[in-house]
Amino acid sequence: MLKIFHSNRTIVLVLIPVLISLYFSMNSFFHYHVLEEQMNFGFFGKYNINSTLSSFISSLLIGFGGVLLNQLFNKNEFSSKNNYLPVLFYVLFLSLSNSFYFLSGLSIAQFLIILSVMQLFQLNQKEDGRKAVFNASFFFGIACVFFPVLFFGWPFLLFIIWINRPFLFREAAISIAGIIIPSLYAFAFILFFDVQLDLTVINSSSIEVHTIDTLVFVSTLMLFFLFGLKTLFYKIQTGSIRIKKIFRLLFFLSILFFILFLVDVLFYKKTQSIILLMIPQVLILPYAFDGKKFKILPKIIFYIFFIFTLVKFFIPFNELLLN
Repeated sequence: MLKIFHSNRTIVLVLIPVLISLYFSMNSFFHYHVLEEQMNFGFFGKYNINSTLSSFISSLLIGFGGVLLNQLFNKNEFSSKNNYLPVLFYVLFLSLSNSFYFLSGLSIAQFLIILSVMQLFQLNQKEDGRKAVFNASFFFGIACVFFPVLFFGWPFLLFIIWINRPFLFREAAISIAGIIIPSLYAFAFILFFDVQLDLTVINSSSIEVHTIDTLVFVSTLMLFFLFGLKTLFYKIQTGSIRIKKIFRLLFFLSILFFILFLVDVLFYKKTQSIILLMIPQVLILPYAFDGKKFKILPKIIFYIFFIFTLVKFFIPFNELLLN
């Protein structure tokens, strides 16, 4: 599987819907991840949604989100040759999350953040950045409405914009406007449709907690990151000024999403927001498998991880861990 996705053949993308369908089929049969009574969409409220429709929309967000991130990887000097490992990692890691299988405010926000990051990648110090700044802020603002915990990330977004560009008051005003506008529409929606809100809408991720899944997610992510550090440092040292700024952007995004994950765990006793880390990290993880021949240890860990994402459906790892 690694070899197939490490190639530069676009045709391998047809395997992504197959892989997503496999996970959905497994969950449909074993009911490992469960649909909650009401879908939480942040400031837009809670609704009862058909499970089939919820799963279909969620699968589209996952598939398209992974492809868009892979497009960023292939078009921005991350590697000398195109490959499709980012979309593979994106699907595999997110398969450990409830938001992979069912629609939620978090799953919608994740896709919107990807759109925002795509705009940030377009920022160029020598060109007019007003359009990209507004679009990035606007997408991030919509994401905040669906997953309000993200409002804590406003300062990070503004900081990320200005570490790559000189500070301009006009762009700052545009950015703030882009973030605020979606909130104004959301509040108008609340008033017009008399949406009943409570404190639970602030964190619109699922209450589902599978401790072993989170541990495997974090440990595998850390191992792949460590395995790719040598290649990453070399890329930073020898890369263009643009790629260095991109790595800086990914670094601060990773810090932001890790802080949000800690807030999720400490204040809400949830773990689902860990999937946001995959947005920046999925562009770095392929470095763990860089080179003409894959390193043996990362390859072994990858296949152990892949097997776990499948067998977790019928082997009660969480019960064994708790006992």
